[in-house]
Amino acid sequence: MADMTEIKARTTMYKGIKMRSRLEADFAAFLDQGGLDWDYEPVCFAGPDGQWLPDFGVTLAEQRLYIEIKPDSFSDDDWDPTLTRMSVTWLTEPDAILQLMLWPFGDPDHSVTLTGSPHEENFTWWYAEGSNPAHAWPGMGQLEECIERVRREAEEAGKSS
Repeated sequence: MADMTEIKARTTMYKGIKMRSRLEADFAAFLDQGGLDWDYEPVCFAGPDGQWLPDFGVTLAEQRLYIEIKPDSFSDDDWDPTLTRMSVTWLTEPDAILQLMLWPFGDPDHSVTLTGSPHEENFTWWYAEGSNPAHAWPGMGQLEECIERVRREAEEAGKSS
């Protein structure tokens, strides 16, 4: 029997773009309100351990930001595997900033954001709720292993070029 508490995504048109969910359209409207230029599902990243299609791409101060939007009911058990999948981005765009956002529909003040960059000290992911200041997130056992692999592969690629 299906879980009746799970809300199914509903395809939604926003500014002529067919988005996979109303949640993504709501976030796109939030980006528009902030005056940001964005791309929907701009590129698919792939590596030896899988692939990731970010929901949004935004360019900020000549740096690329890729964002994954999840409902605020997203399971805590799914955070590490999702962030691990997202990290394949750094194989081809080592300067990219990645964000996993838990987005409460229509309420950005209560969003949760995990932000990661391979150029942060120790590849730290930063955790913030709404407008509260960010702090280092203590999770990420799986991601730390993935980041080490990304570093090794980048070093090996640099030696072979």
